[in-house]
Amino acid sequence: MATLTDFRAKGVQVATIVCGVVAALAALYFGRVVFEPLAFALFLIAMSGPMMLRLSPRIGRIPALLIVLTLTIAVVLAFCGIIFWGVQRVTLWTIGHLPHLEAVYRQFELFMADKGVSIGLMMPQQFNPRLILAPALAMLSQAQALSGFLLLIFVFAILGLVELKAAGERLARIEARLPHLRISHVCRDVSHKIGRYMGVRLIVSIIDTVICYAFFRLIGIDEPLAWAVLVGTFNFIPFIGPLMVAIGLGFFAAAQFGDLWMVLAAVGGTTLINFVLGSNVEPLMAGNALSMSPMLVLFGVFFWAVIWGIPGAFIGVQMMILILSVMSVIPATSWMAELFGGAPQPD
Repeated sequence: MATLTDFRAKGVQVATIVCGVVAALAALYFGRVVFEPLAFALFLIAMSGPMMLRLSPRIGRIPALLIVLTLTIAVVLAFCGIIFWGVQRVTLWTIGHLPHLEAVYRQFELFMADKGVSIGLMMPQQFNPRLILAPALAMLSQAQALSGFLLLIFVFAILGLVELKAAGERLARIEARLPHLRISHVCRDVSHKIGRYMGVRLIVSIIDTVICYAFFRLIGIDEPLAWAVLVGTFNFIPFIGPLMVAIGLGFFAAAQFGDLWMVLAAVGGTTLINFVLGSNVEPLMAGNALSMSPMLVLFGVFFWAVIWGIPGAFIGVQMMILILSVMSVIPATSWMAELFGGAPQPD
């Protein structure tokens, strides 16, 4: 039978683990200025590192490093530039149509008054353009902060790629002495799954952009390309990204058409397209590569959004891939990895 001493030892062990987890989360939250770009850099290395290792024996380490860095920087800058272009186009259209937007606001106020509901219970009684423009203007004003953030990411990524081969050799020597560590297995697993996940996300987002552009042209939405691009790019943030675009699109459609049915058509049609792609096309393309339950995906996105904000939501799935991969090689937690879909895989 378990003695009182055993229970106390277990209690001390559990308390130590809980305190360690809380301390780690506190460090991630308060040190996010450093840990956020470091996490992004590690995931860039996970995606671009295999390409560099394949190119190095053929063209040399330095040329391979330069090619990989050039491609990585170009892709990241293009992605950020597309988002800012779309936000800028939509913001300029909204500024040019503020009187129409105010008229729609007044119509909504009268409609709610006829129903016996005061608009002041939900929204300000006086129309304030800042309510509509603040999120977009805040995003555009963060360009300088984003440039510093990207610079730090690239610095970490460059240093990591330079040390990648040497670190792999050191790790091989360590695992030769301590084979139970299996760190190289985790690195290969994370690199494969993140590369597969981002590749599928990219293809689905392109399909999403094309379909939404045709849909927006069909229903007559102004700036259809800008909105289609925003739908496709924000699709990289599961759950939160499509929700943000749907809310903005609803206000935009209300300002343009002043018709509730057109608002419902725009938001509902976009949501339906995202749902079909996310629940049917994306799993079909990804197969079982991620092996992650939808509940864990949802938890990961919102949990890391709480810790690091929108950047955390963007890499929430990747963080859960890393955590599951680590848990799958630890005997004490491998059952949890299997429970949430991340079953350990043979070497």
